[in-house]
Amino acid sequence: TVCGDEMQIELRIIKNNVVDFGYQCKSCIYCQASVSLLSRVAINKTVKNLNNLIKISNEFFDKEKLSFPEEWKIFKILFKKKYFARKECIKLPFKTLSIALKK
Repeated sequence: TVCGDEMQIELRIIKNNVVDFGYQCKSCIYCQASVSLLSRVAINKTVKNLNNLIKISNEFFDKEKLSFPEEWKIFKILFKKKYFARKECIKLPFKTLSIALKK
């Protein structure tokens, strides 16, 4: 199952640090939970930190024994192998964040 609905993320970045994170989504509960957690942890993080988090999220479901570093432990709630069927929904906010960081 893939979440086919819309997701928008808006960032305010000052001196390479995220100082504001806004989102709007019309999506499933997995997408909503993922973007909600992401919005909480992104504030005061550097662009480099967030790009590292995006990399981890992209690799999680494809690699064995990959886990989140302590800094990102809150994502262990959603990033579990038992949610493999909903991985695209869980990863959608990270893909959207990646696009927002490039703007």
